[in-house]
Amino acid sequence: MHTILVVDDEMIVCQGIKDYLERHQPGIGQVLTALNGYEALDYLRMESVDLVLTDIQMDGMNGIELMESILSEQPDIPVVVISAHDEFEYAQRCIRLGARDYLIKPVKLDLLTEIVTRELGERHTRYKRLLEDSLKLRFSLAGMALLRTYMLNELLGGDAGHSDDAPFVMDQIGVELVGPAFAVMAVDLRWSRGGPGGRAPVTLRDRNLLKYAAVNIAEETLSDWRAIAFYGQGGRIMAILQLEETGPDRRADTASRLNMIGHALAANLGDYLQLDCAIGISAPRRGLDSLAACGDEALSALKWHGLYERQRVFYAEDFSVKDAQLKVNWQARSDELLEWMKVGQRSEEAELRAAAFVDEIAAVFEREDATAGIPLSIAYRVYSTLLEMKDTVGDRYTTLNPLVYFQFPMPAPELRRRLADFLTEAADLIKHSMSDHDDAVVRGAQAFIRSHYRSKGLKIQDIAGHVHLSANYLSHLFKQITGETVWEFVTRLRMEEARHLLLNTAKKRYDIADSVGYESPEHFSRVFKRYYGESPNALRA
Repeated sequence: MHTILVVDDEMIVCQGIKDYLERHQPGIGQVLTALNGYEALDYLRMESVDLVLTDIQMDGMNGIELMESILSEQPDIPVVVISAHDEFEYAQRCIRLGARDYLIKPVKLDLLTEIVTRELGERHTRYKRLLEDSLKLRFSLAGMALLRTYMLNELLGGDAGHSDDAPFVMDQIGVELVGPAFAVMAVDLRWSRGGPGGRAPVTLRDRNLLKYAAVNIAEETLSDWRAIAFYGQGGRIMAILQLEETGPDRRADTASRLNMIGHALAANLGDYLQLDCAIGISAPRRGLDSLAACGDEALSALKWHGLYERQRVFYAEDFSVKDAQLKVNWQARSDELLEWMKVGQRSEEAELRAAAFVDEIAAVFEREDATAGIPLSIAYRVYSTLLEMKDTVGDRYTTLNPLVYFQFPMPAPELRRRLADFLTEAADLIKHSMSDHDDAVVRGAQAFIRSHYRSKGLKIQDIAGHVHLSANYLSHLFKQITGETVWEFVTRLRMEEARHLLLNTAKKRYDIADSVGYESPEHFSRVFKRYYGESPNALRA
C-alpha cells in the first residue's frame, strides 16, 4: 500500500485532494497533508512516503525549497507540482529539481488520477530495475547459490510465490518450475547416527560438506522427477519434485512411486555418506501456488518419525489414512489454533481456546490406537512453532518438549487433559514472549527518540535502524503498543520541552523552536497552537 504526501498552504486544497485519492485511487494506504515545506519535511523524515504532491507558493519553506531538500535527502521520492502559476520559469525550475510533472490549478481530477497511477507504477518499475542491477552487481556464483537457497525456501514458506519479482529472480538463479504438479520432500540428516567411517560429524565444516554432498545425491537420485534440491534449516535438505499428471486414477500409482523413490534416496544417503535420515513426502498438488502446502505437508509427515523411529520414509497420505482418518479434521483445526497462537492473543483466552479445541477433536480420543499418535502430532506442531520462535521465546520452550511433557502410556482422559494444559501453556508462552520482545523494541525506540528528538534531521529510518526493524514495521508496532504514531511521540516530546522552556526561561521563540528540532519558528508556532490550543506568545502572556 502506498503513502502520498500532499503539501499546500490551503487546507481546503489538501483535504480535497486527500479525500479524492482515498476514494478513487487503488493501492493507497494513507494520504498525509502538510501546510508548508517544514511540516512536509517532518513527515518525510518520519514516514515512508512514495509520492509528494506539492504547491509552490507557501509561507515559510516554499515548494522550490522543499524540492531542493527532497533532492538532497531522498532523491528517489517522485514529486509532482500543483501550482496556480503557469509561468514557464516556474515549471522549468521545478523540472530541473526533478519534478515528475507540473499541474496547473484548478486540477483536473482525471488527469491527477492518471499521473498518480503513472508515478506509483514507475516507482515500482524503478525498484525492479534496481533489484536487477543489484543482482548483477552483488551476486557472484557463491552469492547466487545463497540466493537460490533463500528464494526456494521463501517459495515453500508461501512468501515469494505471489511476488511480482519472483519470476525474474527465479530466472536469474536458473530455476525452472513448470510442473504442472509438485510434491516436496523434507530430509532430516541424523548427525548423531553415523557419518563417513561410522563417526558422527562434529565440526560445522564437516556437516556443511555432508549437506552439500547430500543435496547432490538427492538431485541425482530424483533426476527423473526433475527435482530441485536445496538446503533447509539445520541438518535438513529439501527437494521439489515435478510431476506430469496427478489425476485420481493415477494417485495410488504416484503414491507408490513417491514412496519407492523416498526409500531409494534414504538408501543412497546411507550407502554413499553412511548417514541415517528421515524423509517426509507430501502428496502431489497441481500449480506453483501449492508449493507452500506441499512443504508444510512434507514437514508434518516428517514429524511421524518421533513415533516410529525405525521407519525412514513417511508419505503424508499413508499416515493421514492410517492414523488420522477420523470424523474430525484435526489437522486443519490444529493449523487454525496455531495461527491464533502466533498472533499472541490475550492470555485469558488461552485456557478457553485450548479447552474448546480439545472438545472439537474429541473423536481423536475415542480410539485407543489413535490416542498416542494424533495428540502427540498436534503437540509437535506446536513445539515446532516454538522452535521457530526460539529467538523470541528463549529457553522456556524446552519445558514443552512433547517427549518430556507427555509420559506415555497414559489413558485417553488423562491424555486429553494433558493436551489442553500443553496448549494453554504454549499459548501463554508465545503471548508473553511476543509482548516482552515487542515492548523491549518499542522501549528501545523511545529511548533513542528521547535522546535525539531535538535533532532537526531526525528520520524514522534512523530510529528503525537503531532497533533493527524496517521503518514500516516499527511504525505499525509503535502505534499498536503505545497508541500513538512515532511522529506523534516525537511531536509530544518537542511540545512538552517547548512548553517547559516557554514557562521557565526567557528564551526567544526562535531559539526554542531551534532547540526542540524545528527549522522554522513559524512552523513551530503553528504546531504548538494546534497541539495546545494556544500560541507560544499566548502561553507566556
